[in-house]
Amino acid sequence: MSKGQTVLITGAGRGIGMAIAEKLAQEGYDLILNYRKDQGKSAANLQRFMTTETRVKVTLAKADIAETRDISEMVKKLRQQGIERIDHLVLNAAAAPFKSFMDMTRNDWKLLFNTNLIGNTACVQEVVPMMTQGGTICAISSLGSQRVLHKYPLGIAKSALENLVSYLEVELYDRNIRVNGICAGMVQTDMTPFLEGLWPELFQRHNSGPRRWLVEPEEVANITAFLVSDQSSAIRGSTIIADLGLMLEA
Repeated sequence: MSKGQTVLITGAGRGIGMAIAEKLAQEGYDLILNYRKDQGKSAANLQRFMTTETRVKVTLAKADIAETRDISEMVKKLRQQGIERIDHLVLNAAAAPFKSFMDMTRNDWKLLFNTNLIGNTACVQEVVPMMTQGGTICAISSLGSQRVLHKYPLGIAKSALENLVSYLEVELYDRNIRVNGICAGMVQTDMTPFLEGLWPELFQRHNSGPRRWLVEPEEVANITAFLVSDQSSAIRGSTIIADLGLMLEA
C-alpha cells in the first residue's frame, strides 16, 4: 500500500479519470481530484465519490486546465489547505473540437492547445516544485497520435503530448521524477456513442472482427497504477500503447 503518498489527477470526474481515481484509492494513495465546473456529470460523480470513499483522503480541486491562472490558483488553494507535497501527477484532462482541419478556427486552436499542451505543461510547472524524489508524471494520450481519425484534431495535440513526455523525462531526471505516458486505444466511456456516430465504418469494421477492441477505463487505470508505482522503475520517458492490439491489423 502507498500510505501517505498523494496523487493529483486532472479531469478526474468521469471516464478514464474516475477509473484512475478508484484504482489509486484501492492502492492506498491519497487523492487530489481536479474538475472544471461545479455543475454537470463530473461534479456529481466526484461528490458521490467523496461521500463513499473512506479508505483514503480525497480533496477536490476545481480548475479549468485550459487556463494557466486557474492552475496557479488551484495549487495556491491546495497549499492553503495544508497540502505541501504532491508525489504523483496524472495528466488526464483533455478538450478539443471534433471537426476537420479545414474548418478549424482560431478559437478551436486555442481550445486544442490551451488544454492539451499549454495547460498540461503549466500543471507540471506548478506541481513539480511540490514533488518529492521518486515522484512520477503520467500523461494519458490516445490513438489519434498514431493514426489519422476523421474530425479528430485532438490527435495532433496528443502526438505533441507524447513528445513532451520524452522532453520532460530528460529535463526532470536530475530531480528523480519519472515521466511516462499511456496511449490508450478506443476506450469505452460515455463518449463512445458519440464517437460511433462520428466513425460508423470504423466501429462496424472492428465490431464484426474477431478481436476485442474497446478498452475498459479500468484497464487504463491499472497501467496508470503500475507506472505510478516503484514496480515500473525501469520505465522512463516511454509511452505505452494500450490498444488491445488494434493497430496490429489493417
